[in-house]
Amino acid sequence: MNRRSFVAALAVGSVGSLAGCSEFLAEATTFSASPATVSAEALESAGYEYEGTEELVESKEVAGREVEATNYISEFSRDIDLGPLEIDTGDAKAGVFAVVTTPKVSVAGKNFNPIGEMSNEEVVELVQDQYERLSVDGSSGEREVDAFGKPIDVETFEGEATLAGEQGVDVLIDVSKPDHDDDHLVLLGVYPDRVPEEADRIDTLIEGLEHGDDVDVDIDGADEDEEGEGNESDE
Repeated sequence: MNRRSFVAALAVGSVGSLAGCSEFLAEATTFSASPATVSAEALESAGYEYEGTEELVESKEVAGREVEATNYISEFSRDIDLGPLEIDTGDAKAGVFAVVTTPKVSVAGKNFNPIGEMSNEEVVELVQDQYERLSVDGSSGEREVDAFGKPIDVETFEGEATLAGEQGVDVLIDVSKPDHDDDHLVLLGVYPDRVPEEADRIDTLIEGLEHGDDVDVDIDGADEDEEGEGNESDE
């Protein structure tokens, strides 16, 4: 699974939406999100481990000017006993939680980042496009979870994931798209449907979210060659 590809797809959308807005570009051509993580207390309670935070700087030429957006993805995981399935997952973790932060890209009072307008279903379709070992079916329900001092909606989808090249495992995919400060956040949780109580652990992670320039994260930046592969231009 290529998490960079997923974040790149979000980033390209955020800067590409400025095409045709050359009269506003003198105001700002660099947009940066703040990273997000989960508190140590919430991680311990949920039994998840912090896998790191990746920074992706995506640039695109718009109306002859270079526009740049900085996005982050933090990933967390835990081993889950799949019981009688007896699947050797290797280095793959059966429980995964990720937090993507992407800037609102506001110019002249207008928000040009399409992530803010995407539905949960559209986010899931984007995830499915980027993660070839994951197929997603329809929504199975919603619930409310507190994050940043207010309730947010979390929608659950049914799907199937392939772990370490082994047989497919039925999974549940939790998705939420809260806004916080100047960023859009995309929250993703994936876990086997044979352990539906894992949703409680995902809720604990969501409740323990921390977001801002001062959060404690280990950032792994993309190198220049990788960044260049995702750049595009609009005449």
